[in-house]
Amino acid sequence: MEVARRLGVLALEWGSLALGVFLAKSFGFLNYGDPVTLAVIAVVLGLFNSFLRPVLLAIFMIVSIPILILTLGLGAYLVLFLTNGAILALTDSLIKDFQLNKWAMATLTISITSWMISSAVGIDQLKPLRRANEAKASAQKAKDDALDI
Repeated sequence: MEVARRLGVLALEWGSLALGVFLAKSFGFLNYGDPVTLAVIAVVLGLFNSFLRPVLLAIFMIVSIPILILTLGLGAYLVLFLTNGAILALTDSLIKDFQLNKWAMATLTISITSWMISSAVGIDQLKPLRRANEAKASAQKAKDDALDI
């Protein structure tokens, strides 16, 4: 059951990326050839979001620590936006029949569309982060419950 659920979530994420790319093309922020290219773009973006995005996000967060401190954490949205833009630019460089016209607006359109669809159907994109924080808190509680003699 878990595998089927995960495959459904993956298909939904790729579909939301495809819709975001389609909307960005409708607004003139990017161009692609045919519907097959749209499907390839969605799959490549989905794979990059799954595997490359966490690495890039960690690197960008570490590099931008001074900005995060100065903006009291609100700079994290800028870092997330730049990470999504970098992934979109990398996708542009890999797919021949795909061209970014306005990368910032295309990134914003795709990100907002994907977020809205994920939120509407109840996909919790922050679940792994919450799970890690809960594990950390329970480890700290277990440590605090230990008796010191």
